Amino acid sequence: MHTGDLIIGGIRMNFFDLPVEELKVYKPNQTKAEDFDLFWDSIIKESKAQPLNTEYIAMDYPVEQIKVYDVYYDGFRNSRIHGRLILPAAASKDNKVPVVVMYHGYNWNNRVISHTFKYLLLGYGVFIAEVRGQNVTSPDHNHYDNGGASGWMTLGIYNHKNYYYLYVYMDCARIIDLLMQREDIDTNRIAVEGGSQGGALSLAVAALCPEVKVVMADCPFLCHFKRAVELAQEYPYLEISHFFKIHDSLHKTEEQVYKTLSYFDNMNLASRIKGEVLMSVGLEDAICPPSTCFAAFNHIQSNKEMRIYPDYGHGGFSQQEEERLIFLKKRFDKEY
Repeated sequence: MHTGDLIIGGIRMNFFDLPVEELKVYKPNQTKAEDFDLFWDSIIKESKAQPLNTEYIAMDYPVEQIKVYDVYYDGFRNSRIHGRLILPAAASKDNKVPVVVMYHGYNWNNRVISHTFKYLLLGYGVFIAEVRGQNVTSPDHNHYDNGGASGWMTLGIYNHKNYYYLYVYMDCARIIDLLMQREDIDTNRIAVEGGSQGGALSLAVAALCPEVKVVMADCPFLCHFKRAVELAQEYPYLEISHFFKIHDSLHKTEEQVYKTLSYFDNMNLASRIKGEVLMSVGLEDAICPPSTCFAAFNHIQSNKEMRIYPDYGHGGFSQQEEERLIFLKKRFDKEY
């Protein structure tokens, strides 16, 4: 771990991770188990065989140019999940629209309908996703093999076939299946976006759903787990540190814990991504250290771009809002 000063463009900043030139080439070996791809292929097959039982409930909203729906669908294996679909009023079978799926941060879903207007103005629809257990309207009814530290990261952490993020990843992937069934959606133009946990979910869904054409992930969580746990100075990664400290002070189960996490590590999933990717990092990010984000980014094999914000931590770089719109419009203006 490096500490000290870094000078970029004449501006001095503090950093605690690798220097930026090392970050750009930081590509640690993936930690995939031998059955990694077979596991995910079998999970995807299981999910597609499970009915969605989607329900759309029209909402009253004071903007006449859009249509808004509360959406309920069956999550992976269990739990009824809620989301919202917002479409331009003119969207129809004869006027299909592209769509952006927005995933939220860890226990931090502050998305409201007006946050979607930037995409609606471009003529795109938006699906606001919810994560099970982290939202009042999307409970988690799964039974896990073990409890753990405060939060969700250690639920079922000894068993990758029943780990919390297995259900979250697949709930989020099932949204893509839901959208593919709609006649008013241009299924050749589906994008995913989010920051932190939302960035992680965007990467994971793109890895599991080849239908995703554009991926926009800011300071993504759930990347290069072991290094993240060693470097992060704030939660949620500290939940795993707390788990070891309180429940396994001798780290006797560390190998099993990291084996489970390896199936959900976006550093390992990254090479499955087919869509074009825009990522961003803040070099002072103590929640999702920059090297963990680059570990995933550098394993992506599709077209990709990275935006680096030297003087920022975990988000807050408003310019990235503009970067995402430019990136997305250029891609959606293409013929797929």
